[in-house]
Amino acid sequence: MITNLDIEVIKELFSRLFVIAKQSNFNMHSFSYLLERSYFVKAIEKGQYDDYFNKSLETIFFDITNYKVSKENSYGIYNDAYWCGSSYFELFLRLNKPFNYLFLKLSLPEMFGLFSTYHEMDISSLINYFHYAEKKETIIRALCKRKHTSLPKMSRETGIALTTLSKYNASDESLLKASFQAIYIISSYFDVSPTLFVNTLYN
Repeated sequence: MITNLDIEVIKELFSRLFVIAKQSNFNMHSFSYLLERSYFVKAIEKGQYDDYFNKSLETIFFDITNYKVSKENSYGIYNDAYWCGSSYFELFLRLNKPFNYLFLKLSLPEMFGLFSTYHEMDISSLINYFHYAEKKETIIRALCKRKHTSLPKMSRETGIALTTLSKYNASDESLLKASFQAIYIISSYFDVSPTLFVNTLYN
């Protein structure tokens, strides 16, 4: 049974990873990409909190990034990075959306840009902003932009009809209703987890 105290401890670990990433001068797009694919995040999304979470923060960071931190010193510095990590974790808890969806709809560099305005506001203000941000681009449009591809090229390479992809591109609601086969093909094409295409997580 996971208690609120356990969640707070995990949230603290999660948030301090962002501080180490900034300390280490990581590219924030690259860090969020590695983080969303890590065992650490997958375990959080599944609610499977095991002995892995007792590892040192340096070890967890190395597992995620393959970058060795000589001395972990993430307390009391880079408040913007800590706030970003804490905010993503709160969005995860409150919206029950996978982290790859959160990072796709509200990128880490954009989240950093929100710090000065939102860090003293209630989390509800950030949730409202996120709902605005997630409507700016559909999932398919954002993924195509990240991969530097187009719908016609995607259609040729996946075998999915251009008219079908155009429908998915126009509305996330249409994409989320796609067949399992289509979701599998699309997730493989973009090298993302199929969890990106679910309405909510179940854990």
